[in-house]
Amino acid sequence: MNNTILLIIFAVLLLPGFAGIFLPLPGILYMFIISLIFGFVDKFQHLTELELLILGIIALVAMLNDYLSGMLGAKYGGAAQKSMLYGIIGMILGLIIFPPFGGLVGVFIGILLAEIFNHGNREKALCAATGGLVGSLIGMGITLILSIVFLFLFIIFGIK
Repeated sequence: MNNTILLIIFAVLLLPGFAGIFLPLPGILYMFIISLIFGFVDKFQHLTELELLILGIIALVAMLNDYLSGMLGAKYGGAAQKSMLYGIIGMILGLIIFPPFGGLVGVFIGILLAEIFNHGNREKALCAATGGLVGSLIGMGITLILSIVFLFLFIIFGIK
């Protein structure tokens, strides 16, 4: 198959991975797997093992960012460890009740309620919940940038 057509097909297949930025789906992992499949289909003629490693590192950094950004924001805001767990539960419930952005509301409400319930200090609870929300939003922005870089590098690597 012509490399240009193959590259276009696989680049389009990468696009659903962007949903992982807004939903708790492993979008960047999906993008990496699609790139790996492209490499095998193309017999690594246009995507070398080193370039695949570079894409893998970007994917790994994005995944770590996804898992840590909200928690780091909440921790910076003063949330207790237990409250961060409630934030994760709130995110899951929020996504079920109000997809796709209910997760952000759920993180905020989960941390807020846990902090109020456990410590009774509404001001501290609001600070911790806001930290979790801001951390999650910043993390989403970073993941978006990394996903765009991943897509562009995939195309650049595949063109040669």
